[in-house]
Amino acid sequence: MLQHPSEQGVFGYNLWAMHADQSERTSRGWIAYRRWIQIILLATVAAWWAFWDFDNGAAFISRLTLRLSWLDPTLAKALLFWGVPIVGVALVQLICYSLDRAFLRRRWTSIDLLRLTLWRTVSPTVAILLLASGFNAFYDRRLVGIVWLVIAAIVAMLGMLRLRSAEGMKLQEVKGGELYKRAFVLAKITKTPLKRVYVVPAGRGHLTNAYGASHTIAVTDNYGKFLTSAQLDFVIGHELGHAKAKHGRKKLLITAAVIAGIALASFVMSPFLFPFRPLFDVLVVFVPILTFYFLSRCFEYAADAAGVELTSAPHHGSAHALRQTDRTLYDAPRFNATGTRHR
Repeated sequence: MLQHPSEQGVFGYNLWAMHADQSERTSRGWIAYRRWIQIILLATVAAWWAFWDFDNGAAFISRLTLRLSWLDPTLAKALLFWGVPIVGVALVQLICYSLDRAFLRRRWTSIDLLRLTLWRTVSPTVAILLLASGFNAFYDRRLVGIVWLVIAAIVAMLGMLRLRSAEGMKLQEVKGGELYKRAFVLAKITKTPLKRVYVVPAGRGHLTNAYGASHTIAVTDNYGKFLTSAQLDFVIGHELGHAKAKHGRKKLLITAAVIAGIALASFVMSPFLFPFRPLFDVLVVFVPILTFYFLSRCFEYAADAAGVELTSAPHHGSAHALRQTDRTLYDAPRFNATGTRHR
């Protein structure tokens, strides 16, 4: 194990620096692969659903069901439709989280890995399969599809919240301290109705992020290691921008409206959609997800603008540079010996 450079002299420092740089490149490379893996998994689940609506796919499933003669045909089809993607995705997620622990030096236990795998599989994989069941009902013009969509929404929200908890997001409300004072001072300046301020322990996953919801903001307790006071004001201002504009609520409502619109179209136009159902299945999965992330990007830039306006210092950075919005789990900000942030 390499010692700290101060214990090894010039040669030791160079060796340590090379090791640290190589480690960071490996981490960043894995982060990029990790994002692509998530996209591939989503596409695979969508393709699995579409496969059932292809004529050849349906015929293959029927033949496979006949081979499982010891099972009721309806049960056999349910096990295939649900079991194959859930088990497959869960195995991939478990491998990915195990590699996260190795490449990104996370201090997760085996129980942590299982919890992360479970909730990452529930949201979105199980939620997507519930969504698919709802749309299959709409294709047949059965209103029970509404029940499936409601269950899918509940499962998606529960899975997301439990995943955040597994990642280490445990809100601890504070009633005093520098963060509390700065947050309420800045909230008063921006006329944001702030009621609660939370600190989130970084935890074994080295979580580094900030969050904004209606009347609430939260910041992980390790931000002070990475930012100056002025930069932290920018982060607080960014989150106050989310809270004031109710971005989280708008994002959920718009995404729900998109799903409802697609559901209505599938119900009304089901006879005309029959030849195109596999393609429509894929659109049902990706259009709401793309809508959600498009809104996320738009709201992030809007919150950046709010932070810049509040601090009057655009050089303090953006959400990409300071908040690490898309690197919540995988990449904490890193600084070199001079205090300059690595890009």
